[in-house]
Amino acid sequence: MANSIEFEQEMKLRFGVAASANREFRIPTPMYMGMFAGATKPKPFQRKRPNQSLLPAGKLPSLHEMRNTALLLQKGSYKPCPAGESRRVELAMQHIYEGRNEFKLLSVRGIPGVSNQWRSESTMLISDESIIFKPFGGANNQSIDFSFDDISDWSVVDNDHLRIGDSFIQVTSTNGDSIIFGVPFIRDAKHTLEYYWNNYRVSNGKPVKLGSTHGRPIVSVTTLSGEDPVGEPPVGQPEVVDQDGIVVRPGAKMIQRRNSGLTSTKEQNIVPSENKAVKKHWFKVVVHQGWLLKKGGVGIGAAKNWIKRYFVLYKTSQGHFLIYYSDFTECPMYTSAKNHRNIVDLAKTTFIRPGSNKAEYSDTPPHSFDIVTTEREWTLCAESQENVQRWLKILNHAVDADVAILPDEELIFKVKPKVDPLGILPASDYSTSLRVSANGVSVTAPDSTNNGSDREFFFWVYTDFYKWSLLSQVGKLALLVNVFADSSFSRRNEYIFRTKEAVRLATAIEYFIEKFMSVMHVRLETMEEDPESNQDNSNSNGNGLQQASADEFGISFTDDFGSTSAPSKVAEIDLLGLDNNESTTILSPSVNRNVVDPFGDDPFGESSSSSLPPPPPTSLPNQALDPFGDDPFGNDDLFGGAPKLSSPTVKVAPALSPAQINQHRLWLFGVLQNGIGPIYDDGTLQVMVKLDIRLSQAKLVFNYRNQSPGTLTDFKIEFIDSNGLIRFEAGPLKDSVPGLGQFQQQLMVECMKPVSPGVRMKILYNDTLSGLRDTSIDLPLFVTTFNEPLTLPAQDFANRWIQAAQNEGQEIVKPLSPIHPPTIHAALTGVFKYSRILGLPDESDYVIYGAATLRTGTLANGEKISVGSLVKIEMNIQANAMRITVRALHPAVTSAVIDTVKLLLV
Repeated sequence: MANSIEFEQEMKLRFGVAASANREFRIPTPMYMGMFAGATKPKPFQRKRPNQSLLPAGKLPSLHEMRNTALLLQKGSYKPCPAGESRRVELAMQHIYEGRNEFKLLSVRGIPGVSNQWRSESTMLISDESIIFKPFGGANNQSIDFSFDDISDWSVVDNDHLRIGDSFIQVTSTNGDSIIFGVPFIRDAKHTLEYYWNNYRVSNGKPVKLGSTHGRPIVSVTTLSGEDPVGEPPVGQPEVVDQDGIVVRPGAKMIQRRNSGLTSTKEQNIVPSENKAVKKHWFKVVVHQGWLLKKGGVGIGAAKNWIKRYFVLYKTSQGHFLIYYSDFTECPMYTSAKNHRNIVDLAKTTFIRPGSNKAEYSDTPPHSFDIVTTEREWTLCAESQENVQRWLKILNHAVDADVAILPDEELIFKVKPKVDPLGILPASDYSTSLRVSANGVSVTAPDSTNNGSDREFFFWVYTDFYKWSLLSQVGKLALLVNVFADSSFSRRNEYIFRTKEAVRLATAIEYFIEKFMSVMHVRLETMEEDPESNQDNSNSNGNGLQQASADEFGISFTDDFGSTSAPSKVAEIDLLGLDNNESTTILSPSVNRNVVDPFGDDPFGESSSSSLPPPPPTSLPNQALDPFGDDPFGNDDLFGGAPKLSSPTVKVAPALSPAQINQHRLWLFGVLQNGIGPIYDDGTLQVMVKLDIRLSQAKLVFNYRNQSPGTLTDFKIEFIDSNGLIRFEAGPLKDSVPGLGQFQQQLMVECMKPVSPGVRMKILYNDTLSGLRDTSIDLPLFVTTFNEPLTLPAQDFANRWIQAAQNEGQEIVKPLSPIHPPTIHAALTGVFKYSRILGLPDESDYVIYGAATLRTGTLANGEKISVGSLVKIEMNIQANAMRITVRALHPAVTSAVIDTVKLLLV
């Protein structure tokens, strides 16, 4: 049989025969089940698999490559939108009504005559044949066109997983010039450009862009009976038709339609004039249209009537959408108002049922069919068998064409964890959420330490799913999920989640896994061969590609949910009572610190002076003894270093991947801003930290969690402070961590010396599976961690800026990624703990000032020293450079702060 629909029908027929022959025979209720089994093996109730790539069917990147890619996308550009806030739908509607899509531009770089026209209101239009730069926005007629004929290639740099707004599209012309467009929501812009570019290339007999997912034709179709070439796409009805199927023309007399109770009782008598703005692109976006019956109107439940609606199937830059209206006069061809009744996103279709499940109901008209999506089920009826066959062929082709198009929203299922092997989810209620989206499933639950807001405990990429099945107990449904515990793909954990939506949840997981594999199959077109990937994958065929599994499905059932203990809670340790009576010694300016600009080509100009008045050329007064000059911080290590390990004699664990290193950096920024969060995860050991700061002192509570079933031995943690930033006292540490166990360690610190870099943590342990681990990471302990934001009026700031001019440090840095001003603003206040100063003469989005007081524990005349510091950050978007200027009341603070800002921003 070619598909699972035929299988389902055949089983119903055979069960029916058995029941007629034996009255005691009871027809069993179909039960959904599924397993991640590779790209070539269709899952139960899967219709078929369309292929858009010329790569051999079933070829995928390695599991590690897919997992790492998904983690980066989930944290960045593919982070799901909240339910009901899809940007895909907004862009699709814009395409339908305007025939193109428009994006705000954050920056433009490259060709001087173009880039210097960028303004904050500038936009980029993407249309059927070109990219259009609008310096003054969409309402202004001024524009610069980049025809697809004049573009040799384009590429996307997606940095959203590092910093939002640092992503861009680089377009290269046939003469070699490049223009770079910085855009928000890079995912949407990328997919939109893919669609228009691929459509243009296909229509001109040219190949599509490799690795793209939008606007590609179907190459072949894989079914249960094998792989078949795709035939000619079915032809739809592009013209607007009345209820008799006759093409309508403006001014013609309209057929009166029976009032459904939802439309006005006063209908138009003639066909209205056409919408000229839409007519010019109408036939490019419309695939098929006509009248269908659906249940609705006045009434409740079964009392509702079957009424006619006008359905239009659109082909847009974001996929196919089936939209219906009360009458054809309400579609875009005749009005600019968005009068649609509802939207069916065909990219969310799980399958189309040729014969409706409701066909046996007495009130269901003939020729019915169902469209089943991840959100709901639609039952529609055509007026004839010929018409329903036409609709089915066209809709099936549209669903196939959207095989690699991902929804941008998440599906949220409230569940009660009945089995939780780690014991960390609340087991007594339905407060746990499974958030199913494009790259995996996020498991969240309320966090009592964060005002009850949801905290993510797990994120399971779809490569992590080994098996799932439905369970039933006394009429209550649950979903059993068996997932790999980490990136080694060697250990699994099994969970049971009770929910009345278990069938829909299981269907959603299978649907997204199919989408995930389709996208990864296409991404393989642009991935270079990785000779090491085969070592991670026993199913690799030797060329860096993942060979689909040929094993049978793993299916399991149980009659009971089993028992589980209450989740273990990690005790919170309150911040120790610190000295609240610290007094401050304000230091006078010391000797001038001359700074030489290391960049010969200064994008900011030759003068480094700000718009603030320069300091008066007077000699400094006699100063008191400089407590920093005699180095009151000292060089002694108060607590001594931890003993070093001897050379390992066992195997060594693999180094952290670039994706893991990037993730650790993102987590570091999160802890600096929020005071709590993860800082390390190598797949075996996970480290969380809570940071509490009070003036010069801080307390860090580390939670070490072993995610593997095996014991971690020779467990050691070293705190590396090479320059003496802090004095510290660490709590006791266990020398081993049992399988799936966790414990806490406390670290008390005090800032003693303004130096850079900050403190690092060295992690050492031995794991029986992966070997000896020896890794170092940054801790959220930098000189700026001990800043206390200082709010000043603009004039007071200007005066202090002059006073501290003798201790100025300045550096010009050029980040690798495009500068995004909102990110720099957030870093100034959240990461570096400066209060932003507004109202200065040259202060703007691109020139920002901040003030803070550095708190230290060093004593001078019996008082702890605090040092004021001021910072100025100037951003040159065109040159992608920043000038960082720091002035403090002591040169050591100036040097340490400027080095720290450079380190964390670049």
